[in-house]
Amino acid sequence: MHEKLVIVPRKKSTVKKILNVVWFVLACLCFLFAMWVPILFAVPAIIFAVIWYFQAFRSDIEYEYTYYDGEFRFARIKAKRKRKGLGRVQMEDVLALAPKGDRSVYKYENDNSLACKDLTSGESGTKIYELVFKGEKGINRYEFEPDEEMLDAVMVKYPRAVIK
Repeated sequence: MHEKLVIVPRKKSTVKKILNVVWFVLACLCFLFAMWVPILFAVPAIIFAVIWYFQAFRSDIEYEYTYYDGEFRFARIKAKRKRKGLGRVQMEDVLALAPKGDRSVYKYENDNSLACKDLTSGESGTKIYELVFKGEKGINRYEFEPDEEMLDAVMVKYPRAVIK
């Protein structure tokens, strides 16, 4: 059995993109003005540059989905450095694995008492699947974007659990 791995980068929001440009422009302008009046503009230039660095490079988020021998593992990767496990799901605990909006998961989508984790990229037009399972604290739901290869690997061992 092979391990199937999917990494999905999270889409940056429009506000983050605009703030990224604003911090960069402010840092550049302050550095330019610091050439003439270094006492007044040097410190703000450094502060704006540090804020821009953290905004641009340290806030990237990716989600990692791993399927191996009847177990899903979900993780969040921040700035391509820090990996944090978000959860593990055994296929024996899975109630449904279906596309979002499918009739088999419809009753779980509309139940506000269920915990739901959004592990998607946020891109429009991507096919989002829902994994509904029995957890330690009741029924939970994960939204994620597996590829066809991962779904085929799950269907080999658990054909009734997956709806394409």
